[in-house]
Amino acid sequence: MTFSYDRQIKAVDDISFTVEKGEVFGFLGPSGAGKSTTIKLLTRLIVPQANSVFILGRDMAKVDYKFMRKIGISFENDVLYPTLTGYENLYFHAKLYGINKQEIEDVMKTLDIFDARDKPAAQYSKGMKTRLVLARALVTRPEILFLDEPTGGMDPDIAAYVRKVLKDLNNQGTTMFVTTHDMHEAEQLCDRIAFFNSGKIVDIDTPESYKKRYGESRISFTVGDKIIAVDRKNKEELLRLIDQDQWNSIHSQEATLEDIFIKVVGRGLKDGE
Repeated sequence: MTFSYDRQIKAVDDISFTVEKGEVFGFLGPSGAGKSTTIKLLTRLIVPQANSVFILGRDMAKVDYKFMRKIGISFENDVLYPTLTGYENLYFHAKLYGINKQEIEDVMKTLDIFDARDKPAAQYSKGMKTRLVLARALVTRPEILFLDEPTGGMDPDIAAYVRKVLKDLNNQGTTMFVTTHDMHEAEQLCDRIAFFNSGKIVDIDTPESYKKRYGESRISFTVGDKIIAVDRKNKEELLRLIDQDQWNSIHSQEATLEDIFIKVVGRGLKDGE
């Protein structure tokens, strides 16, 4: 898949990947890397070239609106109608696909926004708006979900609850394509993760395999007001520090997914913002 806005710089540069049915696939890249363009091509917000994007076995250049019921899209950007109530926002979308009132109410209850159903969307907090957009994506009971910052703006307890809802849906067979700046969330949700930069996929692997391939496990010694980090493989230095018996505490320190991303890609997720 390739795409350019000006026929000179490629926002998406000849990428190819497969997401298995029932998989949660993370797609992580810095701002300006071409991530949003990729998602728009996958979800037909930009019509892709024929035979370049296939979802559920269908060429996305040729599908009709009835097929789009099988795809749920939850973007971080506020795409709600601010003067309509939360319920009306969902009803407007659901009516296109023949979704009944009970199904709308059920998804609002699942995401704990039912009590705010009669409030205009403009009065929702950022976290509630994110849940309302997610509810709109879920109301058609899609087979595949595209999620952009799925817990953005939420309090930690609500974010944890929403992640549980998503995990339950995945356990029921829903395939998910996730983009997020929250590496902890990506590690919790995703089966595999693609590192993306400058229009290209740099690497694809599981979180565990990334850590095995690129992670550097260290032991941290607190000595007075100093912290000394030593590679776990450096047994000579570890024994020396232990034998000195001047340390206050010892901690195991594993490489984070964000550390590995920077190592592989060369810059952080938030670079370019």
